[in-house]
Amino acid sequence: MPVSGTVGAHMRPLESYPHIDADAPLRDVFRMLKEKYEAAEQFRSVLVFDRAHHLVGKVSLHNLLRALLPEYLVHVPAAAEGIDTNLSPLALLWQEDSAAHCRRAAEERVGDHLQPVAAPLSPDAPMTLAIYRFATSDFNVIPVAENGRIVGVLRIADVLAIAAAAVLAESTPQ
Repeated sequence: MPVSGTVGAHMRPLESYPHIDADAPLRDVFRMLKEKYEAAEQFRSVLVFDRAHHLVGKVSLHNLLRALLPEYLVHVPAAAEGIDTNLSPLALLWQEDSAAHCRRAAEERVGDHLQPVAAPLSPDAPMTLAIYRFATSDFNVIPVAENGRIVGVLRIADVLAIAAAAVLAESTPQ
């Protein structure tokens, strides 16, 4: 069975994928993902839109956890002779004031913690193009756009399920 079909046939509609306004507080992202996880839906990122509803980036789970860290744990010193760049022992110090850092992070703007997103694909794009795009990048999601508007998201996990079905259908048991 070859890999076939279109991106639109395998994408998640935007309404079913977490997304938020860039000016919202990070607290809202934490709340959204907590609710999704409690409902057994697991997402690794949230799409972020500006006020004009243009996609401006995404916030990943890593971005959220980094937002909680104090400055002395975020900025690793440059490697130089005699300087230890392992900051993990300092994480024990952070435990003393982690509550304050959580309060601070809750109020920060989502837009201040963005990372780039992949260029969108069309719903009519073939799945082979989606597989190529995922295989040659580090993105876990690719937005799907129609007439310049984001209508959905294609997730690497869903694409892998399609690829696995194709591989297993073509392989012979030994």
